[in-house]
This record gives sequence, C-alpha cells and structure tokens, in this order.
Amino acid sequence: MQVALYARVSTSQQETMDTIESQLATLQAYVASHEHTLFPEHIFLDNGVSGSRLDRPALDRLRDQARLGEFEAVIILAPDRLARSYPHQWVLLEELKKAGCGVIFLANPFGDSPHGQLLAQMQGMIAEYERSQITERTRRGRLHKARKAEFMPWAYRIYGYRYTPKQAGMPPRVALHPEQADVVREIFGWLLHEQLTTRQIVKRLNAQHIPTRTGQNQVWHAASVRSILTNVIYTGHSYYNKTKTDVPRQETRRQFSARKAHYAREGRPPEEWVPITAPAIISAPIFAKAQEQLQRNQEKARRAYQPASQRYLLRTLVRCGHCQLHRQATRQRSVCKRYTYLYYQCAGKDPVTAGRPQRCPARLVRADRLDALVWTLVRALLQQPQAILQEYALWQQVQQGQQGQFQDQ
Repeated sequence: MQVALYARVSTSQQETMDTIESQLATLQAYVASHEHTLFPEHIFLDNGVSGSRLDRPALDRLRDQARLGEFEAVIILAPDRLARSYPHQWVLLEELKKAGCGVIFLANPFGDSPHGQLLAQMQGMIAEYERSQITERTRRGRLHKARKAEFMPWAYRIYGYRYTPKQAGMPPRVALHPEQADVVREIFGWLLHEQLTTRQIVKRLNAQHIPTRTGQNQVWHAASVRSILTNVIYTGHSYYNKTKTDVPRQETRRQFSARKAHYAREGRPPEEWVPITAPAIISAPIFAKAQEQLQRNQEKARRAYQPASQRYLLRTLVRCGHCQLHRQATRQRSVCKRYTYLYYQCAGKDPVTAGRPQRCPARLVRADRLDALVWTLVRALLQQPQAILQEYALWQQVQQGQQGQFQDQ
C-alpha cells in the first residue's frame, strides 16, 4: 500500500529535543514492519507549528496531494498530532475520507472499526481539553511573572530596547539600545518639529539606510513607524494584560479566509492591568504632543483625499494575483489630458507603503472592464435562487470550521 507520513511538534524547543525525529522513526518502523511503500516526498513534517491551527505548510501539502490520490493512506502517531481541536480533526478526517485516503493512528489499536472511531474521538476531545488546560496554566503563570517583573513579552519586539534574559540567578532586565533609542528620538523629533508624515519618515529612514529592529527587512514599513509613534512604553510606563482574545462580534473581511481562525481583542477592566516600567526614551508631554500631531496629519490627509469610490464597484475587494496584496483604486489621465481611466493597482506598486524593496511587477487592471465582468456574474447568480442558497449553506460550513467540505465542493 502506498502511504504517507505526517509528524508535528508545537514548539521550537521540542524540535531541538529531537521529538520530531522520534516520531518519524516510529512511523518509519511501522511502515517497514507492514511492508508499505513510502516515497521521500510523501513525508510531511511541521516543525514548531501549533496544532490549534489548520494553516500548516506540511499539512497543506498533505491535503493537496491527498486530493490528487498520490497515496492510499497517511500514518500519524496520534490524533493530537493531526490537530489539537476535535472539530479540526473531524474536518481533516472527513476531507481525507472523501479523497479516498485512509488515516492510521498508531496510538489507536482498534484501527478503523467502530471501537477505533470511538477511541479516536475520545482522544481528540481529551487533546482539546489538555490544550485548554495548558493555555490557562500558561496564562496564569505569565500573569504571575509579570506582576513580579519577570515576564516581559514586549521587550522582545520593541525597537529601542535590549532584553537580557534571566541568568545566573539574576532576574531578566531591559536596557536601552543606544543607537536605536537615538533613532526613536529622531522619529519623534521629525514628527513634532518638522511635522513630517509617517510616509515621509519612512522615506527618510530608508534614505539614511538606518537598519530595522531585526535587520532582516531591507526597508522600513509605515506600520512599524506608526507603532513606534503610538507606543506609550517609550515614556517609561505601560500596562500588561490590557486585552484578551475574543471572537469577533461582527463579520469582517478576514473571515473570508477558509483556513485561518481570526480572533478579536477585547479590553479588560483597568483593575486587571499589570503596570510595566522601562527606561524612558521620551517624556510623557512629548508623547502626548505626538499623538495630537498624528491626529492632525490624519485629518489633513482625509481632507486632501477626494473620494471616487462610487465609481469603483470592487474597491477594497480585489487582491493582486502576484503578491496577494490588496489592489487600490486609482486613476490615470491620458496623454492628451482629455480622458481619465480607472484602474485597480496593487499596493506593492508603492514600495514605501508596502514595506518592500522592489515594486510589484503585476500590471494594472482596468476597473470598468473588471467591474462589468463581475457585475455580469452577480446578475446571473441573482437569477438562480437555488445557487444562492447553496453558496450560503457553504458559507455557513466555513463559519463553523468545516473548511474541507467547502473546498471539495
């Protein structure tokens, strides 16, 4: 029998402890003992990827190849390696079953019998319960350490600070990064004294070849500069545990993604906040003035923008097929200045806005032609009530996490 193997570990620490290798060795021993056929390209490994999410690189390749019928079964150590959430397990098992691909769990001695299916469901529910317990214990432990100033999640990713982990009995410490702290002061100075916009600040940083926080990105991004200008930690005081994860209360465009679970952030009451202190880079009055200047810049940009959205049917709905960024509504005048043409332009055409070193090579799309094509399809769909009901039923399955059935249909 032609088979495939799938193994997964959740953290990079497990990856370094050879947990993924031990899983792979157990799976390969099973294949050898049962004389199954296994090709190297049918070994799928997800290193350091959480089992609570479905968008895993190796799992995506496994699902795609299973639909093509490249193997008859996939062998996995236990149900929790496939997914930590029981609904996700059910979605994946149903999808593989429809593709004609069996699933063999080595931790299930009853196989695909009714007893085996019952045991797999119980293991899935136990794995989900265990994950919830781990999440809650981790949250309480981090909160306890944060109150003792021993947990500083913000220090890993804030530009201008250097984090020293706990070592030799000394608690973790946060110190200023001299070069980056000077850059932070310059950014606030450019905003207040020269009244530069965020975009202009990005251009100046790139022109001066100032490295980013990690040094991996060649250019600065406008969102990174704005996060610096709006982060109150630079005044020396902030709070931890201000928000919590919650389900979005209203539908957003993000929910159209079939394989990702997106969550909203909901504020906590002030009595649950944990104070955070750090070496101050700027004063509180300067930070307050910076927020006022940002607000004035935003109002000025809004007044300068002349909206023509009523002329674009698909504004904010079109994505670039080359780099997957949103396409923006734009217009261009003809050479003779007598005609105006409307286009959908990839945001990657502007490297400063997209935070990329090069422009997107994708061509502009005529808005009138694309709008007419989509509107024709929509009108044809409106004339078929049964098709609308079917699409709505599929959309409900996506909202409930049944992405596999949605993709098959």
